[in-house]
Amino acid sequence: MCVAMFTLHKETSSEINQVEELDLVQERELVLRCQNGDVDAMGTLVTRYQHWVYNIAYGMLGHREDAQDVAQDTFLSVWESIGGFKFRSRFSTWLYRIVKNKCLNLIDQRQRRKTDPMEIDDSQPWVPLDTVTPEQVLLRKERKEIVHAALAKLKDSYREILVLRELRELSYEEISEILGCTLGRVKSRLHEARKALKKELERVEWDF
Repeated sequence: MCVAMFTLHKETSSEINQVEELDLVQERELVLRCQNGDVDAMGTLVTRYQHWVYNIAYGMLGHREDAQDVAQDTFLSVWESIGGFKFRSRFSTWLYRIVKNKCLNLIDQRQRRKTDPMEIDDSQPWVPLDTVTPEQVLLRKERKEIVHAALAKLKDSYREILVLRELRELSYEEISEILGCTLGRVKSRLHEARKALKKELERVEWDF
């Protein structure tokens, strides 16, 4: 397996729009080809999901380099274990669970080392800056720092569902499939997470 194939890059708008057009039939075909050892098919899946995987990891970890490492490691794991994928769920659901587990493992390692679980990085791609004036840039940066500092203080289940809904903008149905719970539970957990985030935002803002 060529390691270079897993070198992630930032997609252009045209690339993102193109890969989002893959339908379930195309996705299934790509997975089947990967299971037969087709490196080119794996490269297509990497292109299709690298931005998505990175954003999930960044939303849970809050650190650019850690998110890149997790994304890289995720696709290596996918290549090694894709033969066991049984099509009992969407490929994206299976992929998400791999990303999530790797993020949680990294968070556990941080906690064992007793280090800060959230390092603010002002270059995250999913909160784009449209530079207008230096004052506006500074204000937006401060707001992002506040949000990330508040997210870092939430428990994993709250941070996870906020990332899926607010940052990835997934539907309730998609979240239900990924988390393996009912729609009612998704909505109630999201409500609880939003309340917890609001409370933490109010606390964190006093520190800025």
